[in-house]
Amino acid sequence: MTAGQTDVQLVVNEQRHKLDGNTCGTLHDAIKERSWSVVAAPMGKSRDIIKVLPEGDLPLCTPKLDAVLNHFDPLLPTSVLILETRRMDARDPRFAGEVMERQLRARGVENVTRVAFLTGDERLEDPSNEVDAVVRRSVVATLSNAIGLAAANMKPEDVVFVATTGGLAAANELINELVRLRCIGGPEVTALEVPDGDRANQGDRAVEEKFHPAAGYRARWHALSLVEKGNLLGAWGAVSHLEGAPGQDWTQVIKWLAHFASSLPLPTSCDLAVLNHERMAVRAGLRVELALRAGDIPRAVHGTVAFFEAALWDGLNERIERSSDPGRHRLFKIKCGEKPTGDKLLRRGDGSKDDRQCSFELKDTVGGIDWYRVYDGDGGPGARIAKYFLQRKALTEFDVALGSKIRELRNDIAHNEPTPALMNKACTLMQEAKLWSNTDTFLSQPLVTAVLKELGEASPEELLANLLAEVRRRLVTPLSR
Repeated sequence: MTAGQTDVQLVVNEQRHKLDGNTCGTLHDAIKERSWSVVAAPMGKSRDIIKVLPEGDLPLCTPKLDAVLNHFDPLLPTSVLILETRRMDARDPRFAGEVMERQLRARGVENVTRVAFLTGDERLEDPSNEVDAVVRRSVVATLSNAIGLAAANMKPEDVVFVATTGGLAAANELINELVRLRCIGGPEVTALEVPDGDRANQGDRAVEEKFHPAAGYRARWHALSLVEKGNLLGAWGAVSHLEGAPGQDWTQVIKWLAHFASSLPLPTSCDLAVLNHERMAVRAGLRVELALRAGDIPRAVHGTVAFFEAALWDGLNERIERSSDPGRHRLFKIKCGEKPTGDKLLRRGDGSKDDRQCSFELKDTVGGIDWYRVYDGDGGPGARIAKYFLQRKALTEFDVALGSKIRELRNDIAHNEPTPALMNKACTLMQEAKLWSNTDTFLSQPLVTAVLKELGEASPEELLANLLAEVRRRLVTPLSR
């Protein structure tokens, strides 16, 4: 819990009074030299501000702390960390932590720790240094160490409450994030807020902040930033904790993208059409483009070769049909166009090297229907399908660009450590082959766009830009409603 100017108030005539903000520290010094006690915070609040202390004993109260403790009643926290400031400034609430500690111990909390993250003439920020302009690094270190020590012995079944109800706003924001960071993989963290009770004609009451709207907005831009960089899995990892939170239905869009990146089945609710595109090559091309944006060269190399295979089967599926018999699922019949014939496509079965380059093998004839085994592998069969069976000029040119070197590169990356030297070699080979641009893009390359246009995609180079625009619209537009 943090300690601020309004965390300690003076009780006069059964009403609590705030201390003057401009002289809060000076008043705290005077209180420390007087006889004082801590009483329960009364319901009544006076609008009069205390600028001069009255004579006699000084009854003090801690309304926000009382509200927090009442939230747990009849249980009590096992330990409390108070984060305070003790600066020699007329406005600094430097005695608040001591008063709060006395109240905690009076209520039965034995394990109380106080840490001052600002003392003397220290400032929270240093505008002369851009790194320290909001919160100085030394202050961050002090807070991080204090919270880390408090969390060190916690167990996953424990529960942590963070109540940044007073103090400095910039520090409070940092404290909330540090608590969550230190508790990752451990206890659950819940934030407590103490709304101003007099505005609702009631006493102060602590409420659990299950979800802060700012967290949703922060997560949106964080997710969008990662998506723009091609890191779809990272984007989902960054926002998955918000799934199911009130008003956070947008997280499903990010979840769809993560499923797409992982080649997992998409839920029926997914209405981003391009992710469910009927052409496998469109989906494969998008994955390559995203991998390049993310700097994931191994995945981009695999995807570039897979793009040819996807486009090949997009074409094959127009001409052939797989057997519905589970025992014959490797067999295909010709559903349209001419049957494979000649020495380029149909195997004779003589076992020769040239014969093994052919793409089709007649396996069976049932009811006048011929059933073929299809060979689409590297080194000949796939290339012959593209050139002689599908007669796709662009697909054939893409296969030539792949060549043996890039296919061997894919195998090297799959079976060896992807060293920097190997990754540099991959980029060089891909750019020399005109499969990737000099700025490592894929869908803009003429070889790629030609293949996709053969498959009926009108504007292949705009596929990713259109997807990102739609994702941005869905995540940003609700903010203006």
